[in-house]
Amino acid sequence: GDSRLFDHYCKFFDKNVVEKFRRQHNSDKSFNGHRAMMRDIESYIQENIKYDSKSDYYNLVDTMKKLVDYNF
Repeated sequence: GDSRLFDHYCKFFDKNVVEKFRRQHNSDKSFNGHRAMMRDIESYIQENIKYDSKSDYYNLVDTMKKLVDYNF
């Protein structure tokens, strides 16, 4: 299901990377700050993660966004 797929895509992200994006998100929660963070996430994935399809790309972006939004 969704949680298994989410768990799969979580494995692509190092905790330090997630924390970096979380700090950025927490420092600027404005609309423009959110847009900048999403551009940074997309750029990070394009440059640093190997993915096989557009679907994988979008799932990775969505997973990173969810990880950044979670308050553990």
